[in-house]
Amino acid sequence: MLSGRRLDLAHPSPMDVEIEDIAHGLARVARWNGQTKGEHAFSVAEHSVIVERICRKLDPSMTAKQGITALLHDAPEYVIG
Repeated sequence: MLSGRRLDLAHPSPMDVEIEDIAHGLARVARWNGQTKGEHAFSVAEHSVIVERICRKLDPSMTAKQGITALLHDAPEYVIG
């Protein structure tokens, strides 16, 4: 991980997860293996932000926890791609 932490995929621990690693990883993972038009791939991070915004627009009373859940719905992809 960028933070220097190691993540044992067989025995993961929440103590080994850094939000910065998630953000960095998702920003560099391309949706649909990069099969999109344009100069740049559409990243999982961009997708996650859009999902959170759509959820908030559909339900303005959405709680902070629900917002984080929407934002992090693809978080495991920071490690597994």
